[in-house]
Amino acid sequence: MDKTTLRHKTKTDRSIHFSDMQRVMDSAYQHHQTVNLKAWCLESKGAIETYNGYYVHHQYWLGGYVRIRKGREIRTIPEIFIIEINGLKVYL
Repeated sequence: MDKTTLRHKTKTDRSIHFSDMQRVMDSAYQHHQTVNLKAWCLESKGAIETYNGYYVHHQYWLGGYVRIRKGREIRTIPEIFIIEINGLKVYL
């Protein structure tokens, strides 16, 4: 999904497909932009963690997970656990 498509979404249409979410993260990785994510966390029995202002450190399309970083902190998140990116709900 390109930037013009994201710009033309209305407030009622605030969702993004899983494959488009991967493209947004890949674009953020290439252009060194931050992302805001919400993802399920298995360690806290399904609580939702919020990651604001993180850089995409590396994305493994075939592995199914993404590494994000903020300062020296690096987190590994399975892509299937991401439920929101930059305010857009992710659907399959």
